[in-house]
Amino acid sequence: MDNYKIVSFDITPLIEQYHGQQLEDLYQNYHIIKNTMGEFIEFVWEENDIPNEIDIYKPRKKLINNLKTVNYVGEFIEKKLNQRGITTLIDLKYNLHFSSSATQILNLMKEKNFQTLTKNKYINDLDVIFCFRLEDFLFLDIETLGIFDSPVIIVGIGFYQHNEFKIHIFFAREYKEEIAIYEHLRTKIFPNYKCFITYNGKTFDIPYLANRFLYFFDENPMISEQDQPHEKINTKFHHIDLFHHCRRIFKGKFHNFSLANIEENLLNWIRKNSLPSELVGFCYRKYRENPKRYIGLIKEIIEHNYYDIYSMPLILKTLLKNI
Repeated sequence: MDNYKIVSFDITPLIEQYHGQQLEDLYQNYHIIKNTMGEFIEFVWEENDIPNEIDIYKPRKKLINNLKTVNYVGEFIEKKLNQRGITTLIDLKYNLHFSSSATQILNLMKEKNFQTLTKNKYINDLDVIFCFRLEDFLFLDIETLGIFDSPVIIVGIGFYQHNEFKIHIFFAREYKEEIAIYEHLRTKIFPNYKCFITYNGKTFDIPYLANRFLYFFDENPMISEQDQPHEKINTKFHHIDLFHHCRRIFKGKFHNFSLANIEENLLNWIRKNSLPSELVGFCYRKYRENPKRYIGLIKEIIEHNYYDIYSMPLILKTLLKNI
């Protein structure tokens, strides 16, 4: 009997427990998605316990009180203005020196022009979340076989629909199914949303996907028409990276900011799945060698991605409470 203990994670029980089963045996909530590029399997969950009472307007209140967003108002001048009873941008619009700039920012907020607002160095991507509806958010996380240029085997997404949070996981059962997932993303998923929400996605997930889109289609659906056709970034969608805001807001509070550690120490929640991310590639390759024997490893990968998506709206809600 094989006995695999890698990175202090014993996969042997997973092999033994699910040996001989198929994905269809393990999950009833699946669909086969077909398009012009092939097919892949999709798993669907509706999460009634994920809150939809997320205060996306709290950053707007904070922004109105941030006088530093106005030209030529730094911390020193802001302090002086506060001492004179000028505490909001609305107050400042009646000040002869700063009226024009304050009025401009207030108008941008009213228009929900997040692209222009975030060009201001005192406004970050979380500050403009009030420019969107819950239904505009696409929570996203990927699982890959390794570093850049390796195949993506799972794309997990989460979104709000009719006040319910839903998780969809797109899984490539074979390497050739990866391109069908990208076709689905660029034609059926991305056009419905305006804002990505990820955990470390600015560094990893989004550039990785951009690179794979360019590899398969020679174009990146996450950039605007005026951008360079081979740009390996996202310019079309607003992007809130929860990882960077956890580090900023809770600096010095946690010894590291891995997603699992944030779940445990910020949310006071320990996920049932404990597969280390670095084992995803190994587990998938074992599955491809012998699908019946190693089906349990795929179940663990799917659930690993599921919990990555599941925790993100909870982290977002907690971050907004603490800004």
